[in-house]
Amino acid sequence: MSDIESFRFRRWTGVFVVLLFLRLLTGDGRAGEVTVSTASELVALFVQPVDSLTVLLQPGTYELEPSAIIDSTCGNCEDPAVMVQATAGLHLRGGFIHLRGPDDRSAVIRTNAGYGLFVDRCSSGIIENLTITGGVRDTSGQATDAAIVVKRSAVVIRGNRIVDNIGDPDIVSRVVVGIMGICGRENSDLQISGNEIIRNSWDGIALFRDAKAMIGGNVVDGVDKARGATIGGGRGVGIGVTWNAKADIRGNLVKRYWKGIGLFVDAYGVVEHNIVENIITWGISVWDAGKGAPTGFVRRNIIYYTGACGASITRSVEGANPGEFVDNIIVESGQDVKYDSPDYYCEQCALALHSFPAWFRIEGNMFHNNRRASSDLPDRDMDPAQFSGLISAYCHSLTEHPVLQRADFVRDFCFPR
Repeated sequence: MSDIESFRFRRWTGVFVVLLFLRLLTGDGRAGEVTVSTASELVALFVQPVDSLTVLLQPGTYELEPSAIIDSTCGNCEDPAVMVQATAGLHLRGGFIHLRGPDDRSAVIRTNAGYGLFVDRCSSGIIENLTITGGVRDTSGQATDAAIVVKRSAVVIRGNRIVDNIGDPDIVSRVVVGIMGICGRENSDLQISGNEIIRNSWDGIALFRDAKAMIGGNVVDGVDKARGATIGGGRGVGIGVTWNAKADIRGNLVKRYWKGIGLFVDAYGVVEHNIVENIITWGISVWDAGKGAPTGFVRRNIIYYTGACGASITRSVEGANPGEFVDNIIVESGQDVKYDSPDYYCEQCALALHSFPAWFRIEGNMFHNNRRASSDLPDRDMDPAQFSGLISAYCHSLTEHPVLQRADFVRDFCFPR
């Protein structure tokens, strides 16, 4: 058999195997539960939308081949009615879709695409116990590239390891944005819990227009703290909620990112019992961008070691219930003199109150060992002995959130050596 004949034989054998695999399903590509062990088997299941399908992925590496797509809207543009060229690794559409890997997350999907797993018009879905990696940045800066992109769908995303979606440094430098961990888009409802979102080159979790999410018990760690021209993990915002998106953000650890947790423009968010630490600029921000009216209930969070201000509130529009900043702890903020000018991000102090409505409640917060750019900025720091006496109660409350036990703050203040 010649080399050409051998190649043709292997190619058509592969096609036959995939067709036989599909034949084992019901006639129109629908099935109850299927086990797969190769990328070709996985991709073949979702050539068309499915009604109801559970896919069990065996341990191994699933190397996807990207497909060119046209995203019918732009997730993070001033005008969303813009079509965007992008790539997708796996396009999931239809009714109920459940992708499940082994408990040890040894099923590794290398997406090789901008929209790694693109969940679009899926009425109900679950993605769990997978390792999702190897994203490739699209050349359009308007593409909302992420390991998982959810649009017009309801999806539970739990127990996954989303790691090392960096992309080509040259492309990322040119288009500025990188690859996110999870992106929630138009008319989506997400439950995001128990994931490790590690060393990705843009936002850890981002929600845009008409998306809503419950976000709890996740580790969002940039690792590299990449800044400027450096391409690595930790670029962007750890958890960002933008435009009119809504989120309940509780019990997450966000660390080694450019920015921490942000509610932007007209976003609505409950931000409670999170630890945000080792951040290049600010820890938590409620920001109207000069055109919106964000609502933020920011309660019982810990912000530890930031380059710029610990937290920043900027909302010029009055409202019936704009939110509150209550019972938070800010320690060692303002550590980088590079951000002393408020023109960068915020007034260089622990809590930068640029503007806020009369009904925005601020009380019960604790401040320790923070730095100010100048003596005319507010100094809210407590007496060190008083702070040490009060911190034990907060340390006890952290036991309700196991992920937070991994925080540097817990090591340094709850169980000091």
